[in-house]
Amino acid sequence: MKSSRILTFVFAAFVLLIIGSWVYHKYELHKRYENISRFDYLPKDSIDYCFYDQTALNTYLDNCQKLTDQAKVLWLKNGIDVHTAKTGFGEIQSKINRYNALLKYTKILEAKLSESKDLKDQGLGNDIIESILDKGITIGAVENERDKMAAYDFLKGRNVSARSPKNEIWEMQKLLNANDYNISINGTFDVSTDSALLDFQRSNNLYPSHICDDMTLKKLAE
Repeated sequence: MKSSRILTFVFAAFVLLIIGSWVYHKYELHKRYENISRFDYLPKDSIDYCFYDQTALNTYLDNCQKLTDQAKVLWLKNGIDVHTAKTGFGEIQSKINRYNALLKYTKILEAKLSESKDLKDQGLGNDIIESILDKGITIGAVENERDKMAAYDFLKGRNVSARSPKNEIWEMQKLLNANDYNISINGTFDVSTDSALLDFQRSNNLYPSHICDDMTLKKLAE
């Protein structure tokens, strides 16, 4: 009888241990799932969703989902918080390293997309933004080229000379200064303007005609 009671007690204790372990496991799972959204890596609102390189944009969006999935798997399966974890062991360390490498690359894309959005807010188009971000051209240089082309379109066929209207002389003077001359932009075909025009023509093997013809204009706008 005594041994039977002991066996009953041992069995009950064993059952309680199993139940307790199961409850604790469920509690730990609940804790891990609680506030799981903190591992979501959401695309930023401050990026350019009309980016000139749609492949790069799609890669960024895909990476956001991958970062979210990797972070949640590490937390739910291994209890690893990617926001604080620096090191691990074996396969865990490899997973942490992969996450951090993907995060670094995604941040680079994110910065580029955000910069594109800022430039778009300044009124620049995709073609100019591509030159700035991919070719390293400054905004000032882009604006200078844009001003050159606008002046070229305006002056083409006008053959600017001392007899031309002030607005045409004004635009020609701006083009001369864009080519490293330093004359007053006053709309007057004065001595310094004539001298700069002649110097430019001679330096570029153009006939020194004292007139900004289309050949001179094209060279000025390059």
